[in-house]
Amino acid sequence: RGRHLMLKTEGGSTIEADLPTYQMPRAKNASGYYVEDDMDALDLIIGSDGTLGIITELELALMPAPAVVWAASCFFATEDQAVEATIAARADLKHAASAQGSAFAALPLLPARFGCCLYVELQASVEDEAMAGLERLGAIVRAAGGSERDSWVARTAVDRETLRFFRHAVPESVNMLIDERRREEPSITKLGSDMSVPDDRLRDVISLYRSTLAEEGLESAAWGHIGNNHLHVNVLPRNAEEYARGKALFARWAQDVTAMGGAVSAEHGVGKLKRDFLTTMYGSEHVREMARLKLAFDPACQLGRGNLFDAALLDEVRREGAAVPEGADAADAGPDAADAGPDASGAGPDTSGAGPGAAAVGADAAPVPSAAAPAEALAKAMNTGEVS
Repeated sequence: RGRHLMLKTEGGSTIEADLPTYQMPRAKNASGYYVEDDMDALDLIIGSDGTLGIITELELALMPAPAVVWAASCFFATEDQAVEATIAARADLKHAASAQGSAFAALPLLPARFGCCLYVELQASVEDEAMAGLERLGAIVRAAGGSERDSWVARTAVDRETLRFFRHAVPESVNMLIDERRREEPSITKLGSDMSVPDDRLRDVISLYRSTLAEEGLESAAWGHIGNNHLHVNVLPRNAEEYARGKALFARWAQDVTAMGGAVSAEHGVGKLKRDFLTTMYGSEHVREMARLKLAFDPACQLGRGNLFDAALLDEVRREGAAVPEGADAADAGPDAADAGPDASGAGPDTSGAGPGAAAVGADAAPVPSAAAPAEALAKAMNTGEVS
């Protein structure tokens, strides 16, 4: 009840704990523990970075597949046009199920005027509904300054896979570029963000990314789930000095995104590398509340060692009087596995849907090319309690 949890396990033991008192952001979020008043304990375990328990049995309820799924990729000259199309489509398109975006300087055989691509899927019960959605998309694209003639539309599963493959060619190209640079500078990696903001701050966060990257003179590429205001902005360092500046920039973004009411991790979780961002987002006292909750579920700190919390914090919370069984040794918390900082790997190719909300492409009465991207562009020891 409220923010107090009492959970009876199948083994007969009881886990009792106070939930953290922070409020969840109004944005897609995978940062720390999900908490709400009168919540289901299952929702606490999901997305807990492996720190509270292990799922030993899972029952899934399947949703019926939509009868009609069409997809489209629309190219715009600028990010601003793509953002405006996203905002309009999110409000107007009831059949849009997924929207993802890629921003890039150029890809093989693409016209130079193409600076940003948005991919959207439409799900409908009949083809007439899907066609009406495409027509609406065409109007949205024109209003944003694009053209429905600069769109690829897929009406079959094979053609949809072609469009998805094109979307994933961008991060794959970035990975190849970083691999090449690492031959001369082995210490560098790609730096990928995973942040999100509320719907009304999409324009602001895009402006933040663009202006600060320009200030730092850092090369970058972005893709992700623009329908959820969740882009993976990747800094592509050329040397160790740029890598350090990229990490510092991510720390600045974490502060600014938090101030916008967003989340420092929207999809991949905080893990070890972004632990400091958790304090930026929630504050040190709320992070301590999370640590107390973890100790209630995992008093020996065997689960997800180093994820979310370092050993020193857990040891300190123990000494403050957290409910820990007698005899549990603070050393069990394990070594601190990594320094906090931006996730160097969390922005790779992702096939998950962007959820409700959409961005924009489409067809109107004007001819629309059938789905086919140019082939050359595509070549490229723990608790045993169970929660049910």
